[in-house]
Amino acid sequence: MLKSRYFCGGSVLAVALALGLSGQAAAQDQASTVEEVVVTGSFIAGTPEDAALPVDVIGQDELQKRGSPTTIDLIKTLPVSGPVLGDSNQFSTAAQGQSGAGTINLRGLGSLRTLVLFNGRRTVPSAGAGSGGVDTNLIPSAAVGRVEILKDGAAATYGSDAIAGVVNFITRKNFSGLELSADYRYVDGSDGDYSASAVYGWVGENGNILISAGYQHRSELTTLDRDWAYRPYTTNPSGWSILGQPPSFLPRNGVVPTAGVQRDANCAAVGGFAGFSGTTPACYFTYIPFDNLIEDENRYQIYAEANVDFTDTMRLHVEAMYSKTDLPHMRFSPGFPPIQGPNGPGSVGVFTTPITNPGALTALQQAGLSPAQIAATNNISLTLFRPLGAGGNPIFDNGGQVGFRNYDIYRVSADLSGKFGDTGIGWDTAVTYSQTRNVQGTPDIITERLQKALNGLGGPGCTGTTPGANGCKYFNPFSNAYSGNPALGLTNPGFVSANANSPELIRWFFDFPATDQKQSLLVLDAVINGELPWELSGGKIGWAAGAQYRRTEFQSSLKSPLQDSRITPCPTIGSTSCSFPTGPYIFLGQSTPQQLEDSVYAVFAETNLPITDSLNAQLAIRFEDYGGETGSTTNPKLAVKWQLTDAFALRGSVGTTFRGPTPANRSSNSVTGLSAILAAGNNFKSVDFAGNPAIGPEKATTFNIGGIFEAYDFRVIVDYWNFKIEEQITTVPAQIVATAVGGVGNGTQFVNCGSVLRSLITFNNNNACVQGVTIGNDIQRVKSDTVNGPEMKIAGVDVSIDYRNNDVFGGTFGAGVAVSHLLQYDIAEFSVGGALVSRAYEALGFTNYDRFPGTVSRFRGNAFAEYGIGAHNLRADLTYVDGAVDNRAPVSVQNTTGALQLITIGMRVEDFYSLDLNYRLQLPWDTTVTASVFNLLDRDPSAARLEVTYDPFIGNPYGRTFKVGVRKKF
Repeated sequence: MLKSRYFCGGSVLAVALALGLSGQAAAQDQASTVEEVVVTGSFIAGTPEDAALPVDVIGQDELQKRGSPTTIDLIKTLPVSGPVLGDSNQFSTAAQGQSGAGTINLRGLGSLRTLVLFNGRRTVPSAGAGSGGVDTNLIPSAAVGRVEILKDGAAATYGSDAIAGVVNFITRKNFSGLELSADYRYVDGSDGDYSASAVYGWVGENGNILISAGYQHRSELTTLDRDWAYRPYTTNPSGWSILGQPPSFLPRNGVVPTAGVQRDANCAAVGGFAGFSGTTPACYFTYIPFDNLIEDENRYQIYAEANVDFTDTMRLHVEAMYSKTDLPHMRFSPGFPPIQGPNGPGSVGVFTTPITNPGALTALQQAGLSPAQIAATNNISLTLFRPLGAGGNPIFDNGGQVGFRNYDIYRVSADLSGKFGDTGIGWDTAVTYSQTRNVQGTPDIITERLQKALNGLGGPGCTGTTPGANGCKYFNPFSNAYSGNPALGLTNPGFVSANANSPELIRWFFDFPATDQKQSLLVLDAVINGELPWELSGGKIGWAAGAQYRRTEFQSSLKSPLQDSRITPCPTIGSTSCSFPTGPYIFLGQSTPQQLEDSVYAVFAETNLPITDSLNAQLAIRFEDYGGETGSTTNPKLAVKWQLTDAFALRGSVGTTFRGPTPANRSSNSVTGLSAILAAGNNFKSVDFAGNPAIGPEKATTFNIGGIFEAYDFRVIVDYWNFKIEEQITTVPAQIVATAVGGVGNGTQFVNCGSVLRSLITFNNNNACVQGVTIGNDIQRVKSDTVNGPEMKIAGVDVSIDYRNNDVFGGTFGAGVAVSHLLQYDIAEFSVGGALVSRAYEALGFTNYDRFPGTVSRFRGNAFAEYGIGAHNLRADLTYVDGAVDNRAPVSVQNTTGALQLITIGMRVEDFYSLDLNYRLQLPWDTTVTASVFNLLDRDPSAARLEVTYDPFIGNPYGRTFKVGVRKKF
């Protein structure tokens, strides 16, 4: 980065042209930015889009003309960005621990390979499991004046994480006055989205200040608000679980069955699917009606900066920001299924209840057992069961469980820049500190308390040992305990009010664990720059050199001692000795408090070589040292631009780039997440993500070549780019491991106990694996180690075409198309310790739901056309995302008769496009009104074989929406 008060003139004009501003706006921008120019991609002054480096610039004026999209909506329209978090839901493995956060994913290489800067300096990545890097939703959008996107590897300049490129959010410059704005977006089925912001600026003779504050609200959108999200079991089984409520159960006398497995008689009446698991009757439960497509979100953002000119050459810049995202009531299933019971790992038949349970006798009678069978039964094994399901959860308004997610960040940065006397050498020193916090709460049931309640010894007032007496209560696990399905509006004909469960009892066996994770980043920068005393034929040689120190600290704490595997390792609270330490919860895993840190030292240099008037080259090199077993890395880069004619230029770059491991990557500890495991019939299982102190940095070789044609009002930019990534930092994919051992099916298929990856799986039944007996749903947890993984090769072409005419019937007309076309996305063979994890495969054009990197569309593009005259501006934007083929094999499920039925939904996820119309009216009194229609054609997302029946990385769940906004400047 170079902040240069003496570099104005041509650069300012280039920035104004790149933003595509009108004549009046460009003049205003020149007046406001003449004193400071920030250039992404180099520490030496240069121009944005027409430089040797491929940089896109999106300015505030363009954002207003597009209806002032949110940060995540803007990112999703960028052709150069692959799938990102934002609309993705809790079922997406990529969104685990990050619901409500936003990311940017240049080239589809993964968001951790895109470096996000704020005013040219680093900010801390999001804390927590599943972090996608910097949470872009926390960027103070009201203060942002433009966004610069460097679409090329930039580790030689910026260091780690810039493999795919750099996104630099730059604040408004020299803004003077007070600006208030507000908008509302109507969304069918929800309360709508709305925001408000205020920006104040003051400009004096020797400095300026900028202060902004903003609030954004996103309303809850339930799955039932969209008719495509909730599908029958035999159409899309992904959102259905064999561990149902109502349950299937086995009447017994001791351990001897008195009848076969029975399906709860009210299964279909309350919305379950009366099917089979092999020959076993099952009541499949769908949790989808209790969940949301979009969670309720509140976002707060505050930013302030001050600039002071001490002399003509010395300036102090200070900035501070605080942002917070709050998801106060995130919806889950009414009750999670058990993946462990009182005796350790297990999902099938791990809980029992005696015949004295008030609901037990009713359940046997409704199932049609004979009086003799009932008389012989003294207990019931809950074969395929979850405690709460179709009847909702009475402690959460009879809906799904409610958890929460809170993310915040505070960041301060100060830099002092100037010159060494009359030498012409500039200097810039800076210190930046940022800290992010991720607090997550997800309720779950305590195993020991649930079993006590099933035995009639539950409740906070239980004082004796007699079931159902002295304040002790029974928990009824059968459907006769509830009146119907509140989400679907169904009535239960088998409901017996006397058998209903007490909300107080249910609240007693729930716990409300929460994890508090913090991550901080301290960055010290020092840069000097200038020009050498001799010249080449094209001009003076510019240079820059500097050093950087980064220190990252991470710590996590646990709200409840039940979460800590050191304190409560066993299902029985208070016990620390058990064969399988699965913890006290029926579903959630455990962790331990962590405190991690690492430091990185770097030095770098670059030079700008104007070889001739038409040929320019830039050279850069950077050295970074991580210490420990990770070691160091050195990365050079060469970029060249050749102006062949006044209208046409060639540009290209080649270099190496890298991404260093995070403290969590290098940790010797592990964290536990949850994922729907295909081999287990898409039931959720624990996944243990383990760090690796010996993990090395991943390295990449990048190559880019392109051309720029610009004549009159027409501009075409074409770039071919190529990445070869080696030693990628990854985890052994849990899905691939589970599939290699457990196969593919509905969870009833036999596993391969002889698989070389067997050691990464923990099975139910004390981890026993018996060939021909153990099935996929017996998988209890999967180990996912951090490793340096397989090579990746990715290549593509970017095309940008723009036309602008400032005299069309007295107004200004502009149109353009931008397309990013992937040509290659190949993943090499993946082996760990000599064991083959996965064979080489081509990810391009496939959804890759069961493997890295997720959905990879061949094409992403957008097009626009706009016309402005006087105070009016009308703009149309078309965003297009190509579809993809589901690479997974089709599955078959058993219908109500037990016969197999092939599932064909989503074998190809079709493309998605959205046509948006935006009208802007500039009224007198410095007032601007905007009106927008997004997704004018009301396109629904294509069906996908995922839980909510759409791919959030291709489609959008909103449908047609309407937005109005007003902006007033004083």
